[in-house]
Amino acid sequence: MHTPTAVDRLLRLTLPAAFALLALLAAPRAQAQTWNETGDAGPLLGTAQTTTGSGPLTAINGNLDSPFDVDLYCIRLTAVPPAGLPLVQLTCAGINGPNVYLLDATGKGVFTNQTCSLSSKTILAPNVSLAAGTYYLAVAYTGMDPQSPSGVIWLPGVLGQRAPDGPGGALALNSWSGTPNVQPINPYHVSLAFMSFCDGAVPTLRSTWGSVKAHYR
Repeated sequence: MHTPTAVDRLLRLTLPAAFALLALLAAPRAQAQTWNETGDAGPLLGTAQTTTGSGPLTAINGNLDSPFDVDLYCIRLTAVPPAGLPLVQLTCAGINGPNVYLLDATGKGVFTNQTCSLSSKTILAPNVSLAAGTYYLAVAYTGMDPQSPSGVIWLPGVLGQRAPDGPGGALALNSWSGTPNVQPINPYHVSLAFMSFCDGAVPTLRSTWGSVKAHYR
């Protein structure tokens, strides 16, 4: 005697009910909100790790494999954020722990904050509107400084949130250099707001959708 399988039961449903069930099965992947570094994120735009998924991206977890390691991630700002609200918060335990940097889609610096306050190095939305679109998030140990062809993008050792203020601040990132000061916390955790994944998730259950359509054609 044949025992009905899950597929048999699915095919006996009406077409709208089958579509609704398939959407429900795909839902857990669409709700993913945290990106965990896969392998080693690269230090420059061409080697940055592209976050992939659906819905809001609320956190990134990563690891600096060595004192000279730098991790760069592609993310998207989904809306113009209200001024003064946190966009990026890197968990910290000391002023010389890893630093966090926000760069635009071309690799030019936007903001950094190297001050550990209330256990976070926080980048706030500025008073001037920050446009929605593609951005890059970088994490590196203190002393490993982002460089452009004209020099360092941010002056080392200056505290508080700031736009690029170094001699290379007007140009895009092309390298990192310096003498890293390895301090906790690593692995690192970055909380995000108003962000989404850089690329949308690949649609799931595509072949199953086709089978259901063919069955009811």
